[in-house]
Amino acid sequence: MGDRLSMLIATVLLAVVTVTSYWYSREMRRPTVRTPPTPGTPDFIVDHIVLTQFDDRGQARYKLFAETLSYFNENDDIDLTRPRLVSLLPDQPQLQASSARARVTNAGAQVLMQGDVLLQRAAAGSRPALTIRTERLTAIPDEERFSADVPVLIEQGGTRLAGAAMDYDNLTRVLTVSGGMRGELAPVRR
Repeated sequence: MGDRLSMLIATVLLAVVTVTSYWYSREMRRPTVRTPPTPGTPDFIVDHIVLTQFDDRGQARYKLFAETLSYFNENDDIDLTRPRLVSLLPDQPQLQASSARARVTNAGAQVLMQGDVLLQRAAAGSRPALTIRTERLTAIPDEERFSADVPVLIEQGGTRLAGAAMDYDNLTRVLTVSGGMRGELAPVRR
């Protein structure tokens, strides 16, 4: 009787292990249902970030500081809170751009800065520092081009200009102001 009981227990245990293994293998092959992220919800958020962009030779080109970075995988956009972009190009006067918030699109090719936008270029040689203030500015960092389609205030030395829109190319130092331009020109000093 003891042998029969041992065989019965072994058979039941073997059956339990077989059924459990079969169930487990079927569960592992079944696809898991994942809930898609809610549109407009960031995939991750980083606080107090500093990013450095390098060129092909390993030289630092720009440094970006921000209080908050929010990344959206659905469109590859990035939202920044209190961003400040600083150029580090050795052969160019330092350029800084800051705002209350910004949206980076097209894998960093375009940046829309909004709220208390300030663009500053350091003095270079005989050229005084340049300051541009506006509420909205579109930047194309790789080309160092900046444009605003809202009112701007521009200061360079003692000269002040205001206009409805502007385009600025930092590489060629060409600034175009349009729409209702008014200003005060500083006298030329000799």
